[in-house]
Amino acid sequence: MKKDDAVDKLDRAGFQISDLSSRAWNTAINPETHGWASSILSLASLPVLSAASMGQLVTSAIVKKIDPNTFERITTLGDDKGQPPKP
Repeated sequence: MKKDDAVDKLDRAGFQISDLSSRAWNTAINPETHGWASSILSLASLPVLSAASMGQLVTSAIVKKIDPNTFERITTLGDDKGQPPKP
């Protein structure tokens, strides 16, 4: 996998997590609009979404710091490309 592809995927994941988090907050603070059950479930999902957001931020920061050549070597460690066929 190319580093640019990984950074792009991580950025998109961050936007999706942010969108889900804002929707969860909106549902949680408006129980009259969305219903109490949805509001309570949204409140319960907030710690999970916060953890996902932190994980995405850390992962993104690490990937952005890695040299592109090193990144490609790491992501292709288990591939059989260039190896002779097994009998």
